[in-house]
Order: sequence, then structure tokens, then C-alpha cells
Amino acid sequence: MLCTVMMAVFLLFSGVSCKKDTEFSETVLLPEEEVIIDVENTIVIPENFDWSNIPVDYKDAVWDIQFDFDLNAATIVLPKGVTLYFTGGSLTNGTVMGDGTSAIVSKTKYQIFEGIDLAGTFVEEQYLMPYWFGAVMNGITDDRDVFVETLAQAHAVTARVMVDKNMFLDVEETGTKAIFIQDNTWIEGNGDIKITVNNLYSPVFHMALSENVTYKNFTIEWNQKYDAANMRPEILVGINQQVTEKWLAENKSITFSYTNPISNSVLSYQSIFLLDGAQNINLENITIKAVDDVTADRFIPMGIKFKSQFDANQVIQNESAATRKMVSKIRMTNVIFDGTLMAIQGTVDDFITDGMKSYRYSDAQTANGSNIGAFDGTGYNFPPPHLMYINANQFDDNSSNIQILNTIDFGEYVGTYDTRPTLSGYCNSLKLTDQPNNVVVKNYKSFRRDGLADLGSITNGVFENLYSESNSSIFNPDFKFKVIRFLGILENCVFSDIVIKDQAEIAEIYPFNAIEGNNVKMDNVELYLKELNTSEDGFWGFFGSYNTITNSFLNIEKHSSTDPYKSILLHDSETMKTCKDNSYNITVNGWRSLNDDPSGICIRLPFTTAENQNSNYAKIIDTNNNFVIEQEDNIRKDIWTRNEVINLGSGNKHELEINIPAGFVVESAIAETLDNLEEGIEVSIGTSNSLKNNLISTISKTTGIVTKFVNEIIPETGDREVYLYSNADFNNRGKVEITLKLVRGSQY
Repeated sequence: MLCTVMMAVFLLFSGVSCKKDTEFSETVLLPEEEVIIDVENTIVIPENFDWSNIPVDYKDAVWDIQFDFDLNAATIVLPKGVTLYFTGGSLTNGTVMGDGTSAIVSKTKYQIFEGIDLAGTFVEEQYLMPYWFGAVMNGITDDRDVFVETLAQAHAVTARVMVDKNMFLDVEETGTKAIFIQDNTWIEGNGDIKITVNNLYSPVFHMALSENVTYKNFTIEWNQKYDAANMRPEILVGINQQVTEKWLAENKSITFSYTNPISNSVLSYQSIFLLDGAQNINLENITIKAVDDVTADRFIPMGIKFKSQFDANQVIQNESAATRKMVSKIRMTNVIFDGTLMAIQGTVDDFITDGMKSYRYSDAQTANGSNIGAFDGTGYNFPPPHLMYINANQFDDNSSNIQILNTIDFGEYVGTYDTRPTLSGYCNSLKLTDQPNNVVVKNYKSFRRDGLADLGSITNGVFENLYSESNSSIFNPDFKFKVIRFLGILENCVFSDIVIKDQAEIAEIYPFNAIEGNNVKMDNVELYLKELNTSEDGFWGFFGSYNTITNSFLNIEKHSSTDPYKSILLHDSETMKTCKDNSYNITVNGWRSLNDDPSGICIRLPFTTAENQNSNYAKIIDTNNNFVIEQEDNIRKDIWTRNEVINLGSGNKHELEINIPAGFVVESAIAETLDNLEEGIEVSIGTSNSLKNNLISTISKTTGIVTKFVNEIIPETGDREVYLYSNADFNNRGKVEITLKLVRGSQY
């Protein structure tokens, strides 16, 4: 007698059955596959079955449990290859021990165990269902205690837990109702189910030194409300620590003497998932969300928290002398956040997230938008939240080996339009600070109004294919809250294929700040502004050496800043004196017109000083003005290509609107005749009545081009006008385009 089982989803039942055409087998339908029971050869366990005396020939069989059995506290050792197939009955009061080939199947979703302990081992990928142990699973009734029992039963036999109906887990009570997760726990849903929770000051799933844990295919819905005026009642830290200490002592053999478990304040205990020194944790197809259509005071304060904890098997007498374990080997695939303050925060080693999405977000506040940032009258009690905030811990353990792949932060802000009115911080999407090592961020899109990222002191970083739309006007510009804010020294980092759009109607700050760094490369970085009106000095450059910027653009729709002598590229004084092997090439589209004050309005280049004898190169192309600023080593050269189209009128002298400003020399002049001149006249280009042809002696009388390499050496101290001169009246005939290539630099 055989039970044919598709093992990958052995027990994921929908409760529907049908007969095969042969009527010799029964198919129990699953969400994606099916279990086939050989009903012809199934043994129906009789109502008077003697569980203490199992016949030898009952091995390798499907036992059809149709009746309720009291095991009278006995331990039942299942024979080899037995499948317990519940079609209407149950077992109570005893222990059922599998031998590694045993399996449990239930045809319908009802309680089959009461007062039963599972022991031994069952088939690989054996799933246990919470309703087998009495869970109501209607999404309203509290199933927390039964769920904890289900997890314990699964842990006892190395089975998995399947949640295929909605559940409510009441974990609101501080500390005592947090669900501690054992090693090798596997919790899986069918993809459509929702687990509703209501934690506030203790986590839902606390993984204290837990290892090899998997969550997949379900939604956690947070149905609770925080008090923005009192988000940090510190007494609750001690309560949670007491519970954590007890669990670590009982399960991880830690003895606490004159100290407590590591805590990062009450905010750690507000998380849905608290990874407390946990290792090898996998979250796949998990959604963490607040209830739909609610105000920001009902958003999840902390989705996932990473924190270090003292390691197992030691006596903790002194914090600094004890060994501790960082959270590590964390995998998140297709994790969704919807309705969060801080989604992910903490210190982690070997972290990969792929396919993360975030929808609704906010800063801490009341329902009417007061107490922004959980301000209690004296200070802020909630850190500026982000989608991801990866940093170091209080022991200066740095996060490392971080991969953030294929992320979309839709930036659906809920709450007051106001931001924190101080420098406390802002809610940009990604924060990586405190010297993280080996960081990869690829294919990251953010539509948060607050900005894309804070990046601080990163070593070995790759940032590729990033896109951001934000609005700098929501902040006081004095705070300098940039779209990307660089907060420390970068070493060996690459930024490529990046698009940053500031959607502010008027931007008073640049999209990011100057960067301290060495061996940093930027390629194909495009910045977009609507109107720029800033008094800031430049922002693009690195305070360091061996850095490059290539194929990168600043695009300005309207430039209304009037302050003179402003730059795009910026070095501090020490960098200008000592940097080496920096190479920058930046294009600016939309810079303000230079015509009235070319020296003051053009883009400055604070790059290197005369005392710097190292090799460096910078080039800025101002496309609107056909102006190129270039410096190689200590040789600075500005090239301004000016042109004008002239429709000749009457007379024999025509003054051009373009001129030759002081300090510039003419390298070349080009005259293109677009319409034929008056017959018989000779036209030249010069700078005065005494120098009528010093630029071009004769232009073409018919359509054509004349070019002259003027190659002036010494610039004039004043501005020079440019004229067309003729030996006779222009007679309102002829159209000419004049192009002057002007040069200014340290070699003149």
C-alpha cells in the first residue's frame, strides 16, 4: 500500500477532494500541486484500534484517521513509511514519534491534535498547519498561543509551518508575547494569506542568535497605533531585556552576571522582525504593511531591525570582554514595505536584498501631523526614518558585504507636508554610513520627495543604474539636505548610469555636496534641475586624488542665480595644493548667459593652485554659451566660441553684438556668407577704424566660408568691439554668420 506524494509541497491542502476516473485514488488539491492518496489500499484505523499494539503489516501504509482517539499519554512510534491521513478524526493526549519516513496529511482544515507532542523526525519538507493544533485562523481571533505551539512542534521534528489561512497574532503586551524563533524555523504562506499583528513595544518575531530561518509567501499586516508624543518609554527596554535574558539563558546557554543583553533602546523592540545576532535568515515574497487607508500614526515604526547580541555559551560579566555576534548572511527576495517609518535599520554583514519595493512611508507624527519626528517638547524621539538605514553599532562593528539590487521606492508620502524644522534629519530612501565595506547598489529607483541617499565613508562601493525624483523645496535650504548627501570619505567607489531629478520649482541647493574621496569614479551621471537660484559654491569634485568624472551632465531649465564667481566643480584649499591624477569632464546645459559679465558669470574652476606640481585635468563644457573651461596641470585655458548672424543694412560699417572681452585673445575667426553681398564691395572684419581687417581681411562675396587663424598673443586690458567694414554701401544686401574663437588662460 503506497502513498504517492509530490514532496515539494507535501501538505499544502485546500480542503477540496475529488475521485480519479479509476476511483482507486483520491487527489487532495494544493495551491500549485497535488497529493495523491491511494484510497484503494488505505487502512482505515478502526475506532477500537489498540495504539499500543500496532500490527507489523501496518508499515508502509496510509492510515485513514476517521475517528477521535485518546492516546492516554502514551508515546506512539510510527512504523516505517506510515502516512497519517486525517479525513475526519483526531488524536489527543500523547506523543507521536516519526522515524524519518513518516508523514502527516489532513484532508480538511480542522484541529487534528490536542495535547499531542510530535517527536522523532518526519519526511523531508513535512509541513505542520496551525489549525491542526487548534488555531481558528479567521484573521480576527487571537491565534498567537497556538501559533507558538505549532512552531515548537515543528522545531521538535524539524518540520516546516504552513499558514494557508488568515491569522491574527496578538503580541501587543510588552515583552511577554514576543515570538522567539528557534534555529531551523521555516514559516511559509500560500502567497494570498495575511498575518495581522499588533505589536508596539516588543517585536513580533524575535530571532535572538537564531540560525537558518526562512519566511516566505505571506503578508504581515500591522494594525496598531503609536503615540508620537511618547514613542520612547525607556522602562520598556528593561522589560524586553528581562524576557530576552531568560530566553538566551535557556536556549543559548548564556549566563548574565552584572549585565544585560545588548539593547539599542526601545526602538529595537518596536520592530516586526528583530534579528538579534541572527545568522542565515531568508525572507522571500514577504509583504510588511500597515492597514490600508490610515494616517501616519498607524504606520509601522520599525519593519526589520539588525542588532548584535552576545554570543552563545559564555558568562557575561563585562560587556567589553564578552564576545558578540553580528547579524549576518541575510537574504531578502521580493520583500515589500507599505506603510512604514523605518523599514530596515541596523548593522549587518553579508546582506543581499533583491527586488525590494516600498510604497507608503512617513515620519513619526500624530494623526493631525503634529509632533513630527516624535518630538515631545524637548527633543526628537524617533530617528529620521529611511527605507534602508545600514550603519555601525555602538561597538563600532561596521556593516560589510552589502548588495542592494533591483529596488523601487515609490515614495508615497502620507502625513503633514511639513518636515522637521531643524537639522534633525530627513527621510531619504537609502542611508549607508559609518564605514560600510564592499557595498553594491544596482538598479535602485526612488521617488521619495526627501531624496535618494546619505552615503558615508564607504570603502569598495559600486552604485550603478540609480534613478531619483525628489523635491528639495520641502526643506529649509540652509540645512543642505541634498538628493545625495555624502557624509564621509569614499575609497575605491564607482558611480555609473545615475539620473537625479530635483522636482523643486526653484532649487536653492545643488543635488549633492562635494565629496571627500580617493579612487572614486563617476560615469554617466545626469543631474536635472528646473530653476536654479542658489548662492552655493560648487559641488562636483573630490577632496582627494586618483578620481575621475566622465560623460556627466548638469541640466538646468532656467538659471536665475545672479551671484558672480560661482563654480560647478569644487576643491578645498588642501586638495588644490596636493591632489594628483584627478580627471574631470563635465557638461553643463542651461548655465546663465555670459554676455554682460563673462568673467563673473562664467563657471569658475577652483581646481589646483600653482604650487601643485602633480598631474591633474579638468574640463567643463558650458553648452549654452559655447564656453569651455579646461585646466591641465597648472595651465588653465578658457575657450569661448561666440557667433552672430548679421543681415547687412545700409552704410559701410556694422558693429556686432558680440565682442572680445578683456583678457581674451582671438584664436580664430570664421565668416560664412549665407546670402550674396552687394556686387563690387569688399568686406573685412576688424576691431577698430585703425584695425579694419585684423580679424579677416576679406569675406566671401558669394555664399561660402572664410577662416583665419588669428592667433593673438597678448590680450587687451579692456573690452574690444567687432565690426564689419566695407569699401562701399552694404546696400541692404547680404547675410553673414561670424564665429570667433576666443581664448583666455594662464598662458596669456
